[in-house]
Amino acid sequence: MNVDTLLKAMPGLARARAQTCLPYMETACRKYSITTQARLWMWLAQIGHESVSLRYFEEIASGAAYEGRKDLGNTQPGDGKRFKGRGPIQITGRYNYTAAAKALGLNLVNNPAMAAQPQYAFHVSAWWWGTHGLNTFADKQDVTGATRRINGGTNGLADRRTRFTRCKNLGGAVLLGPAAPPKPPKPGMPAPAFPYPAGHYIATARKDPKCHSGCFGGNDSGNTRRWQQRMKDRGWNIKPDGCYGPKSLAVCRSFQGDKGLKSDGLVGPKTWAMSWTASIT
Repeated sequence: MNVDTLLKAMPGLARARAQTCLPYMETACRKYSITTQARLWMWLAQIGHESVSLRYFEEIASGAAYEGRKDLGNTQPGDGKRFKGRGPIQITGRYNYTAAAKALGLNLVNNPAMAAQPQYAFHVSAWWWGTHGLNTFADKQDVTGATRRINGGTNGLADRRTRFTRCKNLGGAVLLGPAAPPKPPKPGMPAPAFPYPAGHYIATARKDPKCHSGCFGGNDSGNTRRWQQRMKDRGWNIKPDGCYGPKSLAVCRSFQGDKGLKSDGLVGPKTWAMSWTASIT
């Protein structure tokens, strides 16, 4: 499969988005044996419907409708919004996030927004696909059966069928290309000294004299910008603006989860140091 084929399978998808998604999707599909024509036709049709052609990796609704849904494992206050649908297949509910976190080694429970980031989203969705037997429905080209397994009903069945036909008409063009050899990790580098005394940290602004957000200028802004720039250099989508806001928080939590640190979103001495010293994979 190449970008042009993915664009044909996903009407309305921007080329830049397709270029971002394709390598992550191919890796995830290989891992969960979504590799035959029929399986890829079904996969593309179903995730295309669920994510509106890979454009929405987080459910547009707030998720409040899932509050208290014990069948989804939402047993704690706020679980509905916290564990709303994310990723190309819209994984939903504390139960699914917890199971995926355990299976994939991702910190999804403490940082559920990871499930909407392409580098994780396809693995989470392909894991769910594999563990719920979707390849069996794909082998039979059973769009209705696959829809019931994913949706619990037949919502959007007409669109799913249309998408399946479109993908089937692409024939073998949907097949995955040869796997690229893994890139060796780039080595880290020595970290500059943490710029604050013990117990201090960089984080979103709060009433704590030990917190330094950078949003009020001065040296704090320079220190925050330095960390943001390092994260950008590591490949994270972050703007080095010197103010630690929601985007910085999300990047920090994801990075901490990747490196086995406590995913609290606080840039203390350990997170600061690993931002430089940890290998870039």
